[in-house]
Amino acid sequence: MRQWQVAQPWWRQESYNKFISFAPSLLVGLVIWFSISPSDELTPTAIHLLAVFVSCIVAMVTTNTDISVIVMTALIVLSLTRSFQCEDHRTGLNIECRLCGEIESGSGMIYQCNGAKDAFDQALKGFSSRVVWLIFAAFHLGKAVEVTQLGHRVSLMMIKTFGKHMLGLGYAIVLSELMLGPFVPSNTARGGGIILPVVHSIVKTLGSTPTHNSEIGEFLILVGSHANLISASMYLTGMAPNPIVLAKATQLYPDLNFNFMTWLSGSSVPSITCILCLPLILWYFCGLDKKSTKLKPGESFSSGIIQHAKDELDLIGPMSFKESSLCCILFMCLCLWITSGYTQLDPTLVALMGVCLLVHTGTMTWRDVSTNTTAWESFFWLGGFVTIAQELSEAGTSAFLGHKISLAIVHFHLPAVPSLAIAYFLTSFMFSSLSTHIVAFVGTFLDAGHALGVSPMVFIGLLAYFGALGGLSTMYYSLGYVSRPKWFTVGFTLALFYLLVYFTLGMAWWKILGWY
Repeated sequence: MRQWQVAQPWWRQESYNKFISFAPSLLVGLVIWFSISPSDELTPTAIHLLAVFVSCIVAMVTTNTDISVIVMTALIVLSLTRSFQCEDHRTGLNIECRLCGEIESGSGMIYQCNGAKDAFDQALKGFSSRVVWLIFAAFHLGKAVEVTQLGHRVSLMMIKTFGKHMLGLGYAIVLSELMLGPFVPSNTARGGGIILPVVHSIVKTLGSTPTHNSEIGEFLILVGSHANLISASMYLTGMAPNPIVLAKATQLYPDLNFNFMTWLSGSSVPSITCILCLPLILWYFCGLDKKSTKLKPGESFSSGIIQHAKDELDLIGPMSFKESSLCCILFMCLCLWITSGYTQLDPTLVALMGVCLLVHTGTMTWRDVSTNTTAWESFFWLGGFVTIAQELSEAGTSAFLGHKISLAIVHFHLPAVPSLAIAYFLTSFMFSSLSTHIVAFVGTFLDAGHALGVSPMVFIGLLAYFGALGGLSTMYYSLGYVSRPKWFTVGFTLALFYLLVYFTLGMAWWKILGWY
């Protein structure tokens, strides 16, 4: 007998449900687009940019649509409606693309630009950003670390060296994160793809489960989670959205040279302080100072875990030619980044040289590069958001919002730098994605600081570093070793610790560097 399939009602179909999920973001965008009246402070283009930008943020929070799809949709809408700033070829001044070809009210001259063509050109300019290409290249360096198993080997060697005590294991995890941080620009890939599997394997080897002897697993999981955030904040290439901070800062302060080495020199002392203190704080927080960390009665802690690391290293085998080549190339990149002030080589060029050498030496193939979807996707959404951030600045939208925040700071007689930096840091806990938070707030907060005349280097540094430190890594939490109340209590405690370190030791270090 022939079976007939009954079609689902239209309201249960996936496409309809997907459309419904976009309803909040569309509604918010339409309300802003049509309800705000243009003024001297907000032009129609500025309002349209704000509407599309806010709609993107809401969509990123309320839907599971790929961020690249959201960005592509935003760029298309802005291009079709000519909601960009174009250049008048006659005067060289920025004007709204919608005015191209129209008569200027003051001089009676016609604006010399092509609105439709130039608007689309503006939509693509973020993809030429050097920092976007730097992150793109770093993703491929990170992929090489992953496919050659060099990252896995480094983690196991750290455990073999420092694994004689539970605290040693904690330091092995944080050192592994610090060593991989400059070269694996996705903190999710670095933590979830390289470090977390090793940490979970150690926890199971120690006989710790969420229901039995959980303190050991709890300690290592919390160390891994927060070390991931510290390494993400320490390096410009530690997290994909970090360049958005520099893209906006460069627009506001074009004479400042805040590059890879500036980022690292500023973060080094406070980040290393946090890294050194992190295992100790969590050691006492998890109650391990009152608990024996022996694997079995009569057996030293180190014998089991170090043997586990040795067994894993034996399975991997001796270091291959590809791993050796990768080590040399990464060391070359690091040296050239450090000496960029003398060699005048752009950090992005150095990273691309590294990728090129990886392909020529056979460490990676071009297919590895072309199929690295994470790199290409990050390149797309990051370039798109850099475009939107630049346009928000040029149209005056960011300055308008920043001015409103600065007025509130002045009204309540609050110190500008601490108030803005702490508010920016604390708002990161409202978002499940650090990328979404940085995209949503960094431009506005930088504009507010600019309006208040704050010290630019210090303020940019605080926002750059705090952008990553406020996250809550769900990949570690999902293992179930840490209860929800404890997870948030530890996160809040460490947040206060980070604020203390950066506003005391960090400020003192930046004074020595001449940042203010």
